[in-house]
Amino acid sequence: MTDVSDTASSRVSAMLSSVSGWRDHLDGDRAVDVAHLDDALGLPLREEAYVRALLDPRGHVFQRLEYVGDALLDAVLLQQLVLLEPWSEPSLAAVNGEQQALVSDHALGRVAARRGLPEVRTFTVSRQRLADRIEAAIGAAWADSGLAAAEEVASRLVVTPGLADLPRVAGVPDPGVGIPEGGVGDDRFELAARVCGHDPVNVAWYAAAAHPGPSRRRLAVVGNAVLEAACATAQYVEDPLATEAQMSEERRVATSNAVLAGRARDLGLVADEDAGDRRAVADEVQALVGAVTLDAGTAAGLGVAASVLGRTYAPGPVPPRRD
Repeated sequence: MTDVSDTASSRVSAMLSSVSGWRDHLDGDRAVDVAHLDDALGLPLREEAYVRALLDPRGHVFQRLEYVGDALLDAVLLQQLVLLEPWSEPSLAAVNGEQQALVSDHALGRVAARRGLPEVRTFTVSRQRLADRIEAAIGAAWADSGLAAAEEVASRLVVTPGLADLPRVAGVPDPGVGIPEGGVGDDRFELAARVCGHDPVNVAWYAAAAHPGPSRRRLAVVGNAVLEAACATAQYVEDPLATEAQMSEERRVATSNAVLAGRARDLGLVADEDAGDRRAVADEVQALVGAVTLDAGTAAGLGVAASVLGRTYAPGPVPPRRD
């Protein structure tokens, strides 16, 4: 059996061998800081611009990477959190509580401390600065090396250690449990997934999304996070000059109940009993994205979410701007 640490070391060595030669010219404190950063992330970033951004939290690029990384972290984390309880559990209190516990400034600051980020001397150490750097690091991994790299960094730094002692009790929803009689055979969500570019793998996820109840609400929580991540990554690509504040406000509108309810109607997801409740109608399209994500992974979920929003699908990497 191959040792996991050996596999990781081989992967890092392979990436380092493909990194552009700018690292060869580092010396002194900058060389030490970059080495600490590499060790903290477990991923040597290829683009010098993203390394510079992580070493200096005051800049425009850092703030944008933090914005993207925050959204991607939630999308990766919530896929695991909804599996901690049965699909029939009506309360989301535990999911919300665990999410806040793992992504608070205090929690992410501890993660940064464990990974050695206080040893990077190019910024003043504070809990918030350290937490921001974890989120920006996830965003930088996406922009530098793509979605899979961002998922790996988010999982290694936050999700896996944070949930290590918590068993996953939920699997694929059972169409006979927690789904009203007649749930199987309602193919609205399967058809909508195909319209958005995804061919369903396990239809049980779409049956669970098709009817009001705990399963749909839990899928909608995942879908909401993935929709926000899809919007954030698209914004990063579409408008390189937008600030974090501008992107946040634009995303608030783009993922509002009004917009999502309209898309749910466009996709034929609206059941008659939902028609007058905009929040419930928005849940329909969020549950669709959640079902796709748990059916086929983050990349599939982001692709469908981008289609729903009419935005750029941006799995990365994203070449930095050359001013």
